[in-house]
Amino acid sequence: MASASGRGYDGRVRTSKSHAKLPIGRTARIAFEIDAIRAGCCAAATVLMNERPLKEPELEECARLDDALAKAQHLLKSAVRNVMLSRLHRRSRTH
Repeated sequence: MASASGRGYDGRVRTSKSHAKLPIGRTARIAFEIDAIRAGCCAAATVLMNERPLKEPELEECARLDDALAKAQHLLKSAVRNVMLSRLHRRSRTH
């Protein structure tokens, strides 16, 4: 905690007009790269479906991985979309 002797917090708050650069492009790229990973799950599932005897536990694991990737992809795409819409909305109010 800051003391009253003048060291530490002095009650003033600095404002900054600059905004932190968000990694929107990289985040969007990751969201779309998940498509390639999901395609890998699909290819693995196809191989598993053609094997005899059918390896149901492995097929179930493949489906769970794809479901998790789909959720992550949806979350990332949604977040990027919301940030971009927010930026557009802020810019339209200032112009």
